[in-house]
Formats: sequence, structure tokens, C-alpha cells
Amino acid sequence: MPVSHSRGKLYLLIRLLLIITIIAAGVFLFTGRHPSVYYLSFYEGYSEEILFQQQVEMGDTLVLNYIHSADATPISVIFEIRADGMHLIEEKYSWYGAGLEAGAGHQFAFEGKDVTVSGYDRIFEELPLRVARSVPQEIVLGDKIITLNQLAPGGSLLIIRVDQK
Repeated sequence: MPVSHSRGKLYLLIRLLLIITIIAAGVFLFTGRHPSVYYLSFYEGYSEEILFQQQVEMGDTLVLNYIHSADATPISVIFEIRADGMHLIEEKYSWYGAGLEAGAGHQFAFEGKDVTVSGYDRIFEELPLRVARSVPQEIVLGDKIITLNQLAPGGSLLIIRVDQK
């Protein structure tokens, strides 16, 4: 009788392993056929209405170009798009003004009239931007340029997020 009891346990174990294997294969096949798709979405800050949306890939860059309000110098801020948000990579500008990065922990490179500041460790799950009334602001995604004051009037609050669908 003990041999038969051992066989019963062995068959039960084999059935259990077979079921686990089938479930694991199903999960693998299901997720393999439905990879995550990511979008960069521009929302109106109060209503959450989507004003613009574009599919992006992880590692794509988003460049915010604007004119510094006090110093009237052009600024470019470069972000890398990742699943957890937008990672600040570097800022480029030609004249230091209030609100621009400076200090320990950053690397500074000087090329001609421009300063590039890098070495950031900042993640933005969402990027709130107020649309300027008097200077142009644009977002560059690959070869696409989004002019913010064409999305919303000056003074509007925009929220930019990486959405997964």
C-alpha cells in the first residue's frame, strides 16, 4: 500500500507542475502579445481635458524650449521619457538667471556662449507648465514641435504626463 500512496502523491505533484506550467505559459504569451504602449499627454490643468497626446517610446527625449522671463535668454531643458515619468537630463542656456540650476552635484560644460548643466537626479511624474503670454514656449518630441500657446491661451496651466495604456 505505501507504494501506491507514493505514486498518488507523485501524480498529484506532476499534475500541479503541469497546471503551473500552463498558467505561466499563458501569462507569458498574453503579456508578449500586449506590450505596454506609452503616450505623452498634455492635460488642461483644472479640467484634465487632453489637449494633445502622442505615442512615445521609453528613452525618447522631450525638449522644452522657452525664453527666460527675467533675462530674456533662450533655455532648453531636456528630459528622457521613462515609465515612471520624465527624467531631467540637462539644461542649456546662454546666460545664468534666477531659477536656473547652479551648485554642487551638477556638471557644467561651456561651449561658445552656451552653458550645459547636467548630472541631475530628478524625476517628474508630471510636469506642470504655465503657458506664457508674451514669449514662445515649445515642446520638441523627435521631429514634432508642439507650440504651447497653440494648445491653450496664455496663463493656462498645462500638466504633462507619461501615460501607459
